[in-house]
Amino acid sequence: MRYRLSPNGNFAKHLRRLMRSINDEIALSLLRAFRDPETGVHEARKGCKEIRAILRLVKPHMDKEDFSDHQSFYKEVSAKLSGNRDALVRTKTWNSLVAEMPSLQGAPADTVAGFLSSQTLLDPLAEKGSDFFLDLALEVDAHNKEPKNWSLPKSLSDLVPNLKKIYQKARKAEKNARESEDIEDFHEFRKRSKDLFYCLRILRPMFGKGLKSKVSQLQNLTETQGDANDYAVLRDYLIDHREALELDEKDFELVKNAIQAKLHNLQDRAHSEAKHVLSESPGAFIKLL
Repeated sequence: MRYRLSPNGNFAKHLRRLMRSINDEIALSLLRAFRDPETGVHEARKGCKEIRAILRLVKPHMDKEDFSDHQSFYKEVSAKLSGNRDALVRTKTWNSLVAEMPSLQGAPADTVAGFLSSQTLLDPLAEKGSDFFLDLALEVDAHNKEPKNWSLPKSLSDLVPNLKKIYQKARKAEKNARESEDIEDFHEFRKRSKDLFYCLRILRPMFGKGLKSKVSQLQNLTETQGDANDYAVLRDYLIDHREALELDEKDFELVKNAIQAKLHNLQDRAHSEAKHVLSESPGAFIKLL
């Protein structure tokens, strides 16, 4: 069961237990992947993103090399789990778009669906066998050791300055993405929003019920951003595999433009949602907490 921070007692001790609890969840999710690869892999990758966000929150209290080692470890674990699930997401994203847009239904849609489905059969994780998940789970479990050079904060107030910076980065990333056509700027907006969401979610018991609405808004925002990212990934994947699709130019443009329109719609929605959750100045945001 997930460990929760408590306003009472040794804050550093509670924080360390929380991070160990997330690490345990990642290992358990990898074991779950034995019988349910899609869910297990998805939960493990989410856990890696969450613990990396918390590491950024406590970064000022960590040795630089130790911080870098931990960040690299969880990034590598997540990277090892990419592959088949990405292929499944591309198929689901396409099927969802076709259901929304009758103009896509027919030969072009069937061609794209058939191609994407064929890619899900190319499962690099399955080829590695169930031992792959077990070995990775054991590797994650072994990583759950006492940090070497950490001096974790003794109180919540010690984290506030860096929490303010994390909020400020999310706000700046949103502004850059709103003013740019570059998908990488939107991707940065998504990453910084996730950092803020994960940090506020784990700190919510420390701030009380007043933070509940902000966490809920951030969750909605990151889900919208995630949907937009799925369409961006689908678009780029189909462009990269243009020849294998065997669509004529007219049908390919129809497909690409439909994906692009949906992507823009989701990006606009994300910016609209961000107006509510990132509207305060960094100083005002901290005072709200």
